[in-house]
Amino acid sequence: MSNIRVFLVDDNFVARRGLRTVLESEEGMEVCGEASSGTEALKRLADCPADVVLMDIRMPDIDGVETTAELMRKDAKVRVLVATVIDNPTVHMSALLAGARGYMVYGHFTPEELVDGIRAVASGERINVPPLPGAYDADSCALPSDALTSREDEILRLIAAGRDNREIAAALKIEEKTVKNHINSIYSKIGVANRQEAIYFMLRRLLRERQQEHLP
Repeated sequence: MSNIRVFLVDDNFVARRGLRTVLESEEGMEVCGEASSGTEALKRLADCPADVVLMDIRMPDIDGVETTAELMRKDAKVRVLVATVIDNPTVHMSALLAGARGYMVYGHFTPEELVDGIRAVASGERINVPPLPGAYDADSCALPSDALTSREDEILRLIAAGRDNREIAAALKIEEKTVKNHINSIYSKIGVANRQEAIYFMLRRLLRERQQEHLP
């Protein structure tokens, strides 16, 4: 059986060296390349195919969520495992929405657990994907095309991407009060009570859309 090829993406040199040491000490695993930024990762991975991309979140140019999303646009089969210091449910969900197959937080896993996580993702599994409330099954997220206005749909996607109201207002060049009014309308239309439930809803919806895209 060939080695699992892992590509490291982290802007911290010391972190990359530590990860390389851990992974290359494991039988059946090799580090095939590394990058210190999202932009560099996108360039290098084009010529350096990997079985698993071990992705940081906080980087100086484009973050790990955006980098993961761009990798998925280029190749839907790419397998990304996030390893980060950021223990934030919204960022966690955003990474999964972008296409990551798992999310691990430094300080909450051992080197052995990281290796096991990489092996699991390489084999096609998903890890540390939080359970979604039972009410949010695939069908419950299938809204009529006109249920949300284009502006509301845009805001819901920004919420799922981890943006707060101020950031959404700045991105769309509208007042923060207007954002709040739109969000109240969104909650009413999709039947949720808060931001976290809205993110759960959007995650189910996007996963459903992706499944439909790959149907024959």
